[in-house]
Amino acid sequence: MARKDAAAARRMVIRALSVLALAALAVLMYKIGREFDMIIDNGSVVIDGREYAAMDYGTVIIDNGRIKDFDMWADDRVIKKMVGAEHVLTVKVINEDDDSVIKTVERRITLDFNTRAEMISIPAITNEAENIRVPNPLYSPEPVAIPDDPPSSGGTEDGLPGGGMIDGGF
Repeated sequence: MARKDAAAARRMVIRALSVLALAALAVLMYKIGREFDMIIDNGSVVIDGREYAAMDYGTVIIDNGRIKDFDMWADDRVIKKMVGAEHVLTVKVINEDDDSVIKTVERRITLDFNTRAEMISIPAITNEAENIRVPNPLYSPEPVAIPDDPPSSGGTEDGLPGGGMIDGGF
């Protein structure tokens, strides 16, 4: 009888560990495969009291070309889909006249912030600033609720309920 109890307990422990391992695997897969819509901004910006001018023209490479490279001009803003939280951005500042590369900057980023509320600043990256995130001016933390029906006027012409009489109208 003791053998049956020990075998049943062993099976229960193995099942519990299997469930925990599957749950951990699911969390890991979610973290690895989560997709972010990242806003990349090339506008002049002030971060931590320092002003950074927009890059006139350049190319942005994400994850060594895994995502299609794109060109940016001054005051451009681009939204890119990125899978996973760890990425490498390479920015090549290019001379518009002869297409020569003036400067190349590579920066590792971790998308551990609200990607709708904050953007990545290209001028901060090209100037090798510590903080490269800037607030998104179009972000609203709370959705605006617009009622379906217009408000009903429960009062009278003068706007007071009950015919404008106070204290029962005596």
